[in-house]
Amino acid sequence: TPGLVCVKAETAFSAAASITADSIFTSSYTNYRINIRFQGTTGSDLLMVFRAATVDTSSNYNFQRFVSASTSNTGVALTSQSYAIISDNAQGVTNLVTLEISGPQLAEPTLFQSLNARNSSAYTSPQVQLYFGNQSASTQFDGIKFTGSSGTFTGSYTVYGYSKTV
Repeated sequence: TPGLVCVKAETAFSAAASITADSIFTSSYTNYRINIRFQGTTGSDLLMVFRAATVDTSSNYNFQRFVSASTSNTGVALTSQSYAIISDNAQGVTNLVTLEISGPQLAEPTLFQSLNARNSSAYTSPQVQLYFGNQSASTQFDGIKFTGSSGTFTGSYTVYGYSKTV
């Protein structure tokens, strides 16, 4: 089937400290899209780690973060981290994350980019957040884990694979 293929149907979570999706990355697809819609109980970051055979990989994450809020633009680069930040969360507001992952099943570094839209607590000040990075080990990952830097999260996510056929 051409186009995006649903690998894991929309999965709801409530008051979760972490969310794990194992056995979702296979050789059937090279590239993946994960859509996440969530609200956090505290102002914290949404973090990601890849998993291999149900074990978290907690090293070798490198990424850049760009944030545009109102007329202010900021950026930061982090290397050799134990996780990747894919979203900055404001307490109680809805966030939309589109996470693109390339090559998690290949024996080479895995690339990712996260596009995040969120608002101020009054929903009057949209914010754009972009995260680009890699997991620099040559590990073949089959799963992913999302966790917050503090508090819990409520929302849903769906995993899609990009078809290799036309």
